Amino acid sequence: MKTSWTKTVMIAALVWAVAGWASAGRTVSESHPLAAGGEVSVESLAGSLTIEGWDGAEVQISGTLGDGVEDLEVQNDEDGISIEVEYDEDFHGRQRDTTDLTIRVPRNAGLSVETVSAGISVSGMRGDVELESVSGAIVVADAPSTLEVENVSGKVTVDTAPDGAELASVSGSIRVGNALGRLDAGNVSGSILIEGGTLAGGDFETVSGDITCNAVPGAHGDIDMETMSGTITLRVDPDAAASFSLETFSGSISNQIGPEAQKTSRYTPEKELRFNTGPGGPSISLSSFSGSIKLLTR
Repeated sequence: MKTSWTKTVMIAALVWAVAGWASAGRTVSESHPLAAGGEVSVESLAGSLTIEGWDGAEVQISGTLGDGVEDLEVQNDEDGISIEVEYDEDFHGRQRDTTDLTIRVPRNAGLSVETVSAGISVSGMRGDVELESVSGAIVVADAPSTLEVENVSGKVTVDTAPDGAELASVSGSIRVGNALGRLDAGNVSGSILIEGGTLAGGDFETVSGDITCNAVPGAHGDIDMETMSGTITLRVDPDAAASFSLETFSGSISNQIGPEAQKTSRYTPEKELRFNTGPGGPSISLSSFSGSIKLLTR
């Protein structure tokens, strides 16, 4: 009786293991037509997602499904295609073999992606793009029509931010290679870097990270940069018309295009500086509580 029970347990364990091995590393290769004007949404947990825009009229999915994956569910209707990686109830977010998918999407389609512990890489998209991740890096190449990114505990890297882009991160840096208009970016515990381009206004805010902007402020569109304990660095054309307001409570102010900052009180270290470089132009406000402000020439 005992021997029979032992054999039963061993057989059950073997069946369970074989089922697990069968699902782990399972290859995926399928295509689905996308209705004209349709949108594509993707949801996944651990692993990686690579989204590639292309000129075809269908969505192609390829890659491997890691252990813990129960199924790859694809729903297709007149509104678009929904792709979801479904996991077993006992899945706790850790995989020996990860789920790594490459999805080719018609480049003008709308795209929405949500992940947890999975990185997102997007390239070649020209439609509206919305990305959300927890504990995964987000990388966006090329320039979609619109862009919204939210990340928790992961970096955000955007090659080209379209006009009106909105970027947010918690505990991860934000880097933009080229700004093409208005840009809003917020970070709780990380830096914001805009390497180049032209800013037609924007709001930038961090709690404990630096803000560095090498993009050219445009002739229109107000710019507001604020941080609690980071340094703000902005490069501007000294001949461009603009009005400036610089304030810091316990940091320094460096200004290469105008007068020196003055203390506002004999009892506190607070400093402020307000001046114009000509009539018209944008209003530029830089404020840091316990960090420095650097207004530099290009």
